[in-house]
Amino acid sequence: MHEYSLASAIINQVKQVVREYKAVKVNKIIVSADPYEMIIPDLLQDAYKMITDELEIFADSKLELLKLPAEITCIDCDYKGEPAEEGDKEFAFNFKCPKCGSRDTHLNIRHLTIESVDLEIPE
Repeated sequence: MHEYSLASAIINQVKQVVREYKAVKVNKIIVSADPYEMIIPDLLQDAYKMITDELEIFADSKLELLKLPAEITCIDCDYKGEPAEEGDKEFAFNFKCPKCGSRDTHLNIRHLTIESVDLEIPE
């Protein structure tokens, strides 16, 4: 279950931000990933809760996962954006460029990213 490792990495990164800003509470963390990161949202949530249950500063905090759309770059026409609906979305070599119809495309992987962290910081 790589979701546990992802949740652990997110929490460790947020702990660094908490120390940097001397925060007293984490309210919400928003992360994003594309569909090819193969993250199962429920498992990520479960792992996050399992880890943060023992961390007072994360008590009642929320983790939100934003799923980004797939994105390709067409080698033939330089189109960058969502692929055409045609083809098997599980395999990058089969994506079709909606602009020129080429199947010579590159899948742009956007890894899990922490987009924002909502903290309570004392005055």
